Amino acid sequence: MPRLKFHANTLSFYCALLLAFAVCMIFCKLPLTSQTPPKPKSAQTVPRDSPGGRLIAEAEAADTGEGLQAYTQHLTKNFVSPRGVGNAYVDAFSQRLFTADLMARQGKRQWIPESVVAQAFNYMMAQTNGPSGKPLRTDTSTVHQLRIILSEVSPALSSVKSQVSKCLPTEAVDLMIQLLSRNGSLEDPCPPPRPGEHGCVQKVNADVLILRYSQSHSASENVMLFDHVAQLFGL
Repeated sequence: MPRLKFHANTLSFYCALLLAFAVCMIFCKLPLTSQTPPKPKSAQTVPRDSPGGRLIAEAEAADTGEGLQAYTQHLTKNFVSPRGVGNAYVDAFSQRLFTADLMARQGKRQWIPESVVAQAFNYMMAQTNGPSGKPLRTDTSTVHQLRIILSEVSPALSSVKSQVSKCLPTEAVDLMIQLLSRNGSLEDPCPPPRPGEHGCVQKVNADVLILRYSQSHSASENVMLFDHVAQLFGL
């Protein structure tokens, strides 16, 4: 009988030990889960003297006529290359963008759905990819997440907090620029190499596809490409 008593005491001892261990594990993890997560890169401060900083400054001043004019010109030059369409078309596109954005801000026209931005990107990729490869694509969810990222960089770049699924014409063009630089995704297609690594080599690059298209097609064909996007955006 003493032997049985010894086993019962031993069992009680181990049960108490396991309970203490479990309690310790729970409370030891609490400080880790309660720590403030680091800021995402997109939320870090952009230097004001950088190209991105200057664009943000223009976006912040876009509630004035003069500020909006500068902002639309900057966006248009980043989106529409004069090499394929000529300077006159770039100026005309910029003016159409200015008028449409001003009217949207004044409540005189509809804002642009995120799905239409995705449609515009997919159209451009289908036209410029050529018959041999599978076109790059994006979707509405990616456009929405990209708007959230841009709002973290600066609220002036994105209206997502006030318009959940629709955006201003200038925002739509900026989203197109961002999508082209990311191949239609949220990730950087060619992140900086780590120490000891070689720079990445992209098999497909949306910006390059647009450039090659502009070089290999006539001015009228290039105008048709951007005019279709303008029509989708109601410019």
